[in-house]
Amino acid sequence: MTTRVALSREVPDVARGWPGLAGVSFLATILSWRPYPWRTVYAGIDPSWEAGLTMGFMRHLQWGPSLVFTFGPYGFVDAILPFYRLTASLSVLYALAVVWGLAALIVSALRPTWGLLGAGVVAWAALTIAASRTGYADVAAATALALALAALSAGGERARLVLLGLLGALAGLQLMVKTNDGLLSLGLVIVVVALGTVDWWRAALVAGLPLLGTAFIAWVAAGQSIGNLPSYVRGSLSVATGYSSAMQLSSGRRAEDWYAVAVAVLLGLLFALAARGQPRRYQVAVLLLVAGWVWATVKEGFVRHDSHDLTFFGLVLVAMCLARLKRSYIPLQAGVLALTAVVFCLAAGTVPEQLHSPGATTSAFFEDIGQVFGLGGLGRAQSTARAQLLSSGDALPPVTLRLLEGHSVAVEPVQDSVLYAYPQLDWDPEPVLQGYTAYTSYLDRLNASFLASPRAPERILYEPWEVIDHRDGFLDPPATLEAMYCHYSQLPAPGPAQVLERAPDRCGRPAEVKSVSTHFGSRVLVPSEPGKMVTATFSVGEPVGDQLEDVLLKPPSMSLTLWGHQTKRATFRFIPGTAGDDHVLCLPASLGYSPAFTPPNIKALELSGGGWAAGQGRVTVTFYAVPLRPR
Repeated sequence: MTTRVALSREVPDVARGWPGLAGVSFLATILSWRPYPWRTVYAGIDPSWEAGLTMGFMRHLQWGPSLVFTFGPYGFVDAILPFYRLTASLSVLYALAVVWGLAALIVSALRPTWGLLGAGVVAWAALTIAASRTGYADVAAATALALALAALSAGGERARLVLLGLLGALAGLQLMVKTNDGLLSLGLVIVVVALGTVDWWRAALVAGLPLLGTAFIAWVAAGQSIGNLPSYVRGSLSVATGYSSAMQLSSGRRAEDWYAVAVAVLLGLLFALAARGQPRRYQVAVLLLVAGWVWATVKEGFVRHDSHDLTFFGLVLVAMCLARLKRSYIPLQAGVLALTAVVFCLAAGTVPEQLHSPGATTSAFFEDIGQVFGLGGLGRAQSTARAQLLSSGDALPPVTLRLLEGHSVAVEPVQDSVLYAYPQLDWDPEPVLQGYTAYTSYLDRLNASFLASPRAPERILYEPWEVIDHRDGFLDPPATLEAMYCHYSQLPAPGPAQVLERAPDRCGRPAEVKSVSTHFGSRVLVPSEPGKMVTATFSVGEPVGDQLEDVLLKPPSMSLTLWGHQTKRATFRFIPGTAGDDHVLCLPASLGYSPAFTPPNIKALELSGGGWAAGQGRVTVTFYAVPLRPR
């Protein structure tokens, strides 16, 4: 009888310790896993940059001088895809680490009031909803917030230092995965170091060494040169700072704006209640952590306001689970979590499959783990992926394939997945992966310099109509296209893509023709220079409010209206970050391109938007004439 009583008292103690925490959080991880082993891969923008990231990693392309994107050398871990065994395995391990770690931190935060089983159920539901529409890099940003809050709340100094070290290591890795998530994680580290209870110099050492060490080891392990780190940092910052202005989008999901305001207020309420009665230093730290993280998450979900807003709702749901509330507030926290989950499902238009398919999630999880250890049919999944790409738009006509084989090849502006579908081709991309990402002058000129250099690819497979956000494929990115016209000639190919061949520089020295100072909404005539290429650079003034909007969320967009032959009019998105680069407006017959790939000559143009009404603001357009020799 005595033995039975002793055992009955010991079991709950063990369950409340780390074995119970690890087991429940691991179960939540399995049941929130994606419910399919490998997703269908279609030809398109997202699969193309995903394929490009994995090919860049496998071929040890140098990030900074040879490859720049919104993701870093390990950006492929954002999704589990079957392109290569090594990248698929690293993706599975990354996903397992960040999701299991986040689940454990949620259970740890909720267990004192919800109990172990209740905390596990909440962690499973929140992670399932968040991960159903969110990449693993963004899930890791939520894990960073959880580590930062746990480092502030931990009871002992040793526990605080361990959590701070883990946060530093995660921040170092995130800087190699996704630029904005890495910068966010770095900001969380700084707040905890500055306002935590541990001496700041000790905290800086404990967080800084793992951060720098992890980033360094990851960089070297990816085959990157130490000398390229400054170039990588510069390119990544250019991508991050230019994103809001160039990539903003609103698809008319207005109800979600109000949903977002409501859940942000509820999140603030939960953390205000959790911080009540705590020291002022702790309250300030929590305020900065949560406010900074929410701001970054709002930008993640609402700069491109389409289904990206699901990322915001899912991650905020997870953050709500991290508020350490008293037992009397459990009904409030439960109600807020339920309401946010309903808002997510309303915005998504469906309930995540993982919530009602435990068998599928479990099967997919163990199949993914099997791939890490060399088990299962990854080769079959790779063959399927190539077949899916070919059948959905990446197939090349035999003549085109013959023109590309045996030569280094770049695919512009987006379809890098073609090179994965045809592994016999020698992929040699422009530095900025995906042409639409060259949205600052630095990035645009990086591509242009590459095409003008001896390192340029021998062939370019080019489809000017593969653009996003209603940009003009014949104007964007501007300096890159001018370099292409100067250094490449067209080869005979059946289409639908154009095949270009590297040629000696065909462009002469540009000469300024005229400069026009005007206002937004005013039409400007393009000068006629027969037999020459006419280019234009733009200088625009932005309202001070627009610059603040750019930092806080996104500025108003700009549009460029063009008039061509027979006064035909078309309006396109204008990218202010490349306004000062050469925009090719007219091309002579010496270009030698077939009619389908020859840009229409522009007779007049008009810049509008940008926060200015017609007749306001300042616009200066400078025109140049550039000789263009025949092939």
